[in-house]
Amino acid sequence: MKFVLGFNLLLFLFRVFYVLYSPLDLTPEEAQYWDWSRHLDLSYYSKPPMVAYVNFLTTSLLGNTELAVRITPIVLSFLMSIFTYFFAKKLFDERVAIISSTLPQLSVGLAINSLLMTTDALLIFFWGLSLMAFWYALEKNSAFWWLLLGIFSGFAFLSKYSAVFLLPLALLYLSIYKRELLWSAKTYLSLLPPLFMSLPVLYWNYEHQFVSFKHVSTLATKHASFFNPNNLLEYLGGQLLLVSILPFFFMLKGWLLGWKDRRLGFLTVFSLPVFLFFLVLSLRKHVEANWSGFAYFGGFLLASYYLSKSRFLKPTYALSFVLFILLHFSPILDKVELKKLLPPNRDPIKVAIGWELLGKEVSKLYTGQEIILSPHYQISAELAFYTEGNPRTYCINLGRRMNQYDLWRETMKNYIGKDGIYVDYSPIDRRVLEGFEGIIEHRVLPIRWRGEVIKEFHIYKLKNYKHTIKEERMFEGY
Repeated sequence: MKFVLGFNLLLFLFRVFYVLYSPLDLTPEEAQYWDWSRHLDLSYYSKPPMVAYVNFLTTSLLGNTELAVRITPIVLSFLMSIFTYFFAKKLFDERVAIISSTLPQLSVGLAINSLLMTTDALLIFFWGLSLMAFWYALEKNSAFWWLLLGIFSGFAFLSKYSAVFLLPLALLYLSIYKRELLWSAKTYLSLLPPLFMSLPVLYWNYEHQFVSFKHVSTLATKHASFFNPNNLLEYLGGQLLLVSILPFFFMLKGWLLGWKDRRLGFLTVFSLPVFLFFLVLSLRKHVEANWSGFAYFGGFLLASYYLSKSRFLKPTYALSFVLFILLHFSPILDKVELKKLLPPNRDPIKVAIGWELLGKEVSKLYTGQEIILSPHYQISAELAFYTEGNPRTYCINLGRRMNQYDLWRETMKNYIGKDGIYVDYSPIDRRVLEGFEGIIEHRVLPIRWRGEVIKEFHIYKLKNYKHTIKEERMFEGY
């Protein structure tokens, strides 16, 4: 236990200092979720409200800083690692417990979700707690554990809609290994907390034409084709990278061989079906690698069990550590002349580069009176965080799918007659220009990463907002 505690304390401190001193700014999704926390509501367009509530709490305590936003995943990752140690020790033994509470922390997927404040970080935490509570409920069949399972699964649902997998997977496990509990009244106590906790989200969606559920269903069907092997290969490659390659093969071994053991079967039921669901989906459309990431809580426990008996344990730690270092310090590749392995324009870190610099440039033009606009919600969110004074910003829709900013338009009319600041990746759209009397100033800001320009921003100071921009909303998912 001392080793596990020391290892995770070091990682905790490393992540805090990395947030404070690395060149990474908030990613657009992080900035958007932070902006949600300034407009507290029962739910939001694309996600449930937990991420906004937690951001509201941490920024109220620590201010509008990057550390305030990111302290939550850092703390949750530390806590989950400790909880996992005790859970794995109960399921198996000390060796498996040490592996399962340290190796995942070095994986690419968990390293990202231990640093970035996204809905995935919250889902992984409450998904893991739900699985632990479910196991104890199975063992003890007490009302306390069934209710605790319900509370944790309710928080998981409030974190991300993917938590709905918990119910069918729990029923699947019960039908295979604990069929008698399907007839126990205590079992169904676990349904009460999530039902109650989901009511505000359902009510918000009722008031907004169930926009969240339409959005999620659209994600699953948009741009779908009958069969696309490239998407399938991309999905499989993403999953390999997510778990740092070697652990995936030990998960696969567990998925194939673990059904006869009730403990391994438990971990298989809560990981394999999720993997297969998104695998099948990838045959028809592009699937983001992180969509199935929450399932690897059980998957890593499964892999840890088999790795504990394998001669590949040390190579697995070594490869995971190398990928962990490259993930956080990709400029190392330039130093050792391996830039071609991961060019700057394909470096995933680039998504978090240049936003503070953009905010400083916009702040030079912003007097506190202008309306700040962009056709991309990502830019609007970053400007809200990094422009001096954290102003209210807006996203105008010029043909892209709906986003949360489309629901926050009522105060734009307050800026009629005032100047504006418009930011885009390309020169100004004529429809935007028609909404103002003309251009006061135009600046181009190139953003460099690892010696190359990875993107550039066009920043405009515009005269006299007329509130007549002709938008073309594509309400996909609305």
